[in-house]
Amino acid sequence: MPINSSCSVASGSKFPIGSTVIKCTAEDAKHLTASCEFEVQVHAAPPKPPAPQLSVARFLAFGDSITAGVTATCARVTPFMTFAETMRVLPRAADDPWAYPNVLQAQLRGRYTAQTPTVLNRGNPGEELADGATRLPGVLTADLPQVVLLQEGANDVNQGHSPSTMAAALRSMVREAKGRGMQAFVGNLLPQRPLGVSGSCRGFGADGVVAANDQIRAMAAGEGVPLVDLFQTFGGAPGDLIGPDGLHPTEAGYAKIADAFFAVIQQRLEN
Repeated sequence: MPINSSCSVASGSKFPIGSTVIKCTAEDAKHLTASCEFEVQVHAAPPKPPAPQLSVARFLAFGDSITAGVTATCARVTPFMTFAETMRVLPRAADDPWAYPNVLQAQLRGRYTAQTPTVLNRGNPGEELADGATRLPGVLTADLPQVVLLQEGANDVNQGHSPSTMAAALRSMVREAKGRGMQAFVGNLLPQRPLGVSGSCRGFGADGVVAANDQIRAMAAGEGVPLVDLFQTFGGAPGDLIGPDGLHPTEAGYAKIADAFFAVIQQRLEN
């Protein structure tokens, strides 16, 4: 027996936000009818939260070969070479994709989509802190960053320079940045693999890293600048995050450095 039905709102109709009462009626061939009512409620989608933003978006990564992004083996290095001699056979980093400033920039742009954060890579392989302190003012003048990410000192600890001297050089660099109205974040030294362990050929300063980091930590606290604890990020040991030469990170190690700087930037600079 056929039944005809109809509703006050046709099937497939669009409903406005709010409440709509619909009445439906059915009638059979004997003209017997039945009806019902029901309510359709449409709620507005909650507004999307605003995209996170940084208070500043122009960063400068300054340091040595670890900032530049060098990955190195022990090819052409002999047991009779000094640390300085081993560094002279290092390949020059070509700002490779795995360099931590590049990884960090990608991370920042992935989160802060309403901005275009920039991380300039100004790593200089083989540089010691005294030379870095001399180089920094010209770089700051040329690049005009808002935040300076400092990570330098591996060459100094490998040359046996005193931790206090290293901290003093870093302090001068921090003050140079602060004096120009720029913020400074300081990364401490990475763990090294001692010479000869698993073929290491550049881990000359493995035993001096902790003492140097103690001075770097005290300097950062005294200057009131954030310390990015890369040593602890690496678990306090080289593991598989330091490459075969015992000094330079692997690609995974560089990603860890970027992660550590990203976390502190998010904590300190996200609005």
